[in-house]
Amino acid sequence: MIELLGLGVALLIAGAFGVALLEVLVSRADIGAGFVLVGMLLQAVFVERVPSLYLKDTRIELSDLLFVLVVAAGLARLLRVRRYTPLLRWLLLLGIVLLVSLLRGMLTISPQGSINDFRQYLQFAGPALYFATFPPSAWLSDRIGRIWLAAAGVMVALVTLRWLDVFAGVHLGVPAEKFGNDTAIRVIDGPYTFFLATAAVLTLPAWVQHGRRARRLRWLSVLLLLFVMLLDRRTVWLAMLVGVVVLLLRNRRFGRRALAMLAGAAIVTSLVFVAFPGSGSDQEPLARSATSTGTLTWRVDGWSELLSSWSENPANWLVGRPFGSGFERRVEGSQVDSHPHNFYIETMLRSGVAGLLALIALTAGLLRALWRLGRGSGARGLFGPDVLPALVAMQLVWFITWVPGSEQGIVTGLALALVATRARAPRRDPGRVRQRDDQATVAAPAVAPAAPGVAPAARASAARGPLAPGGGERP
Repeated sequence: MIELLGLGVALLIAGAFGVALLEVLVSRADIGAGFVLVGMLLQAVFVERVPSLYLKDTRIELSDLLFVLVVAAGLARLLRVRRYTPLLRWLLLLGIVLLVSLLRGMLTISPQGSINDFRQYLQFAGPALYFATFPPSAWLSDRIGRIWLAAAGVMVALVTLRWLDVFAGVHLGVPAEKFGNDTAIRVIDGPYTFFLATAAVLTLPAWVQHGRRARRLRWLSVLLLLFVMLLDRRTVWLAMLVGVVVLLLRNRRFGRRALAMLAGAAIVTSLVFVAFPGSGSDQEPLARSATSTGTLTWRVDGWSELLSSWSENPANWLVGRPFGSGFERRVEGSQVDSHPHNFYIETMLRSGVAGLLALIALTAGLLRALWRLGRGSGARGLFGPDVLPALVAMQLVWFITWVPGSEQGIVTGLALALVATRARAPRRDPGRVRQRDDQATVAAPAVAPAAPGVAPAARASAARGPLAPGGGERP
């Protein structure tokens, strides 16, 4: 009896604490960003030993609880949205078909396997929905960007500690990476390297800015870029190059400096690989191209085998195979059951053609909408409108051979919010605006000479009115 009473009190306290956290998340997007990035760092540091809870045979990681709270807050905020934009509807459609696949897997295969398979979609679509419900602002954009860079600093420290373990034998108790560490220098998985690349792109606008903060961001930019190049992820390099090209197309003065930085980082990386032959891909002096290592061919063969067996059942085209059904295929004479390393193909396998169309419409449509906004549209800050198109373009490239990291939902959600705010804003006809300005100028009353002793600024304020810029309204 006492044990049941204690359990009830503990559940009551946990429930009250969860409600309090949910209320905070509903009103503070920056704290939600902290939850998402802490969940990502927990997975990066502890790998397969993330602190967890067990409900019978189902393992629930601490990071899962953080993401569930973010998703719950996003659903609560979604109820306040009066009109859904087309892009938000595509995101909701993607979430619905994925949930159907999850339920099918839990009922027909196993709850644990289905949840493990579904986790990456929860961590991407959930935060995307959450951040899409917050109106963009310069403060929020900059605040989330600062939190992102702080998390990048923790990731850089993690990489440094693992390099000390691998190359110097100094083990400080940090678990080693078990995924994607096919060479000695790759001490974190691919999505975490892509996270660092995203952080590096966030700092690139500082190269055309002035002030103490800009100088600090430039130094951080160099450090992040060096780490991204040394971690030897070719897809990350390609995605980052695409992002820099997008920035160059939108701001040539800024893009030239970014290209020069990439070239310099590539030269430094080549020199490091020459000096330390054992750190390069396949234990060779320099990292070879992706096509020469057989990695690309291996992946394409795996995609072909998966799609061939998947398409034999016509029902798969409609609803896909449920989560937890695995990805068994035979590639180059060996049996493989790992993820296909293609987010588009994996989404189609799990949710059918509807899920694939929703994902493509969301990602490609988001880039198109951001591009049409033009330069300087919307809120400023680190996640400003000049940087978001580059980050979304990087995602499009990354999804071809990898899956999104748990933090990429932040980028998608912020971009959705920016596009939605711009779509809801009333469109102004430049011709009509100019005509109204001319009429206002003609009809403006003459300003009487001011009395002696009245300052010129006061005379201008009286002429413009209390709500005009520079008048009674605060800038």
